[in-house]
Amino acid sequence: MGRRFTLAAGVVALFVIVSIALPEGTVARSLRFSTPIFIGYQGGDDWEPDIAADQEGHVYVAWAHYGGVPGCDTCSSPAAMIEISNDGGHHWGEPKPLNRHPREGVSPFQVDLQVKVNEEGTVFAAYLDGQDTVVQRSDDFGTTFSDPIAANAGLWGETDKVGLTVRGDDVYVSFSIFPRFYVAVSHDGGGSFKPKQMHVKGEGRASTLTSGGVIDSEGNVYFTWVSVHEHGTKLSPQDLFLTKSEDGGRSWSTIWLEKGLPEGPNCDAFSCGWDYFGPQVVVAVDTSDRLYVAYNTGTVELGPPTVWFRTSADGGASWTDRVALPTDTTGSTQVFPAIVGGEGGRAYVSWQDNRTGQFNTWFRSSRDGGRTWSNEVQVSQFIEGFDYKTQDGYNFTYGDYYGMAWDGSHVHIAWGEGPDYIGPGNVWYATSK
Repeated sequence: MGRRFTLAAGVVALFVIVSIALPEGTVARSLRFSTPIFIGYQGGDDWEPDIAADQEGHVYVAWAHYGGVPGCDTCSSPAAMIEISNDGGHHWGEPKPLNRHPREGVSPFQVDLQVKVNEEGTVFAAYLDGQDTVVQRSDDFGTTFSDPIAANAGLWGETDKVGLTVRGDDVYVSFSIFPRFYVAVSHDGGGSFKPKQMHVKGEGRASTLTSGGVIDSEGNVYFTWVSVHEHGTKLSPQDLFLTKSEDGGRSWSTIWLEKGLPEGPNCDAFSCGWDYFGPQVVVAVDTSDRLYVAYNTGTVELGPPTVWFRTSADGGASWTDRVALPTDTTGSTQVFPAIVGGEGGRAYVSWQDNRTGQFNTWFRSSRDGGRTWSNEVQVSQFIEGFDYKTQDGYNFTYGDYYGMAWDGSHVHIAWGEGPDYIGPGNVWYATSK
């Protein structure tokens, strides 16, 4: 979700491997992660990253940059940015804007980025460009991108949030135009889109926002949504669900995950935006077509949220009971999961929590479909030169989502850190070894 502002100090960390010791009896081996690397501009303000990777070593981090792009007088603030590695995340090119010419408006902006790669290595990026949700593609590993195409063509109203999933030439983009919500479908590689409105009970009284989607090997498409029923000044109850299409986006069914969830805790101390700590859900699929979801929610109104995990082996018809992934039981704030599937039965989940008094980015993995889990691994680390970092962690999450990708052998994570919701903050990257 959007916000504002500029500036920050920075230094690029050395790419050093950190070894995580395992106790005897651990079922799933904990992955090791590289020392985090700074992505974006050292003096910039970089917000809410997403990440994609292919099996040939290309890694793409996309995010929104506030405060003006160096060398681009026509770029908006925020501007849709991308940075690319061609060797599995060891070395990175310079950050560059995806679209130097934002759509006209009183205050042009590009934000809420999603980035995906199909099996052929074609890269797709989707984001809000003014009131539109647009898509660009690259057929040369991010060297150049096509002109943006509006996925909401023919619809009236300002779009919000963005989800993206791709397979071959099939491109699906989710977004909202309050109080309606849509998935736009392209079967020509993003050359044109046809939006389809989703329908669920109570939609007219709710703000329904997406967080992304996946496609399984059979072509079944799934998108996740949170529906916030605003009763007076209360942001509850909230419902989590998926929409599913088995026919290329012509028709959609609804898969309910949770109903009547409580409002998240207040975070005015960090100058937070609307419903910042409220429930949200992400989805992944592994190579055997097992579905995984992770979501954050509390158990009581305004209570501390934790991150929960569920899985389905039958296309969402039935789900396991939810289990909490963070092991901390002190009442810390555990939010903003990222999830990706790997080989059959392998699930990778990350989240952010403040169990130390500061926030950190954490990770767990399962190799048996979520029955057992590795030890927690702290991915974020202290690096000098950033005022919001201490030995205990970083002050606050910079954005209410971030990304994780699997390239067939490694997990890649990009997340945001900052002093508070206003910033300025930065994007960080690490990969498993």
